[in-house]
Amino acid sequence: MIDQGPQTYDAFYDRARWKLMFAWLPERCVKTHKLIWLKYAYRGAAIWTGPGDSIYEYRWHDKNTHIIWVLKR
Repeated sequence: MIDQGPQTYDAFYDRARWKLMFAWLPERCVKTHKLIWLKYAYRGAAIWTGPGDSIYEYRWHDKNTHIIWVLKR
């Protein structure tokens, strides 16, 4: 089931670049909370810059969930 929680603004999704990658280590889908491990899934990467060091933030989407999310945007 896809998370249909409150629709709040999340700046991560404005900055993220998505790429289909193989998940060697266990990760959780941020939409469905499914375990993603040893299969292909989409990883979003956002870079936060400021006066100090840059911070990289990663989030994972299950492959089918990501496609549904892109179509609904």
